[in-house]
Amino acid sequence: MRPWLPLLPLLVACHAPARTLPAELSRMVGRDVWVYGGGPLRCVRGNGTIEYAVPLSTPVRVTQVEQTGPRLVEIGVDGHRPAQSVPQAIILTLAPRGPVRWVSSSVGSGPVARWWQGLEVKSCTTIRVAFTDLTHLNRTLSFTPPPASVQRLIGHPRDSSVGLSATQLLWLRGAPDEPLTDVDTLLRAPTWTVIGAPGRGDQVTTFRSGRVIQETLPRMGP
Repeated sequence: MRPWLPLLPLLVACHAPARTLPAELSRMVGRDVWVYGGGPLRCVRGNGTIEYAVPLSTPVRVTQVEQTGPRLVEIGVDGHRPAQSVPQAIILTLAPRGPVRWVSSSVGSGPVARWWQGLEVKSCTTIRVAFTDLTHLNRTLSFTPPPASVQRLIGHPRDSSVGLSATQLLWLRGAPDEPLTDVDTLLRAPTWTVIGAPGRGDQVTTFRSGRVIQETLPRMGP
């Protein structure tokens, strides 16, 4: 027997193709999505981050889809909900197809937070975003553009959300922290909550028959 033959199975294993993505993920590549609430989407670059708001009318192209092993994933609206540890995460690489608006940026002296590691890009022309699962992804991104009932509201700020439908509010503000459900269940929920800073209370929106009837805002003082 030739001496290299026992190594043949190992060589074949090393060159075996990577595990393929599930069909529902692989079909996303090349598609356009729209960002509920305009995001913001966070670009991780070097040891800092930059947040960009994406206009509701601007599509974002999915250029790459990955499925990872265990990692921390940032969830929640304003950072008042801790990152979640998941056995398997989804990472999308997104390329906005129109102008985006700078919202904020931060730079640290050390490495970025653990839940942002692996999301770094060389240029913020693309942004990598991690999701815990498909439910989390679909609460953040829509594979269809805003409906006409939402497009009529773009560029016309409102002093109050009272009277808006749950669908309109989802598009204009994005998904709340609670309930942490799929979109269909969220749109039927009687209340939405955005967790506020400690001691200031939460933002609670109450619905009746699918429309906002009341909203309680956090206290603004110290």
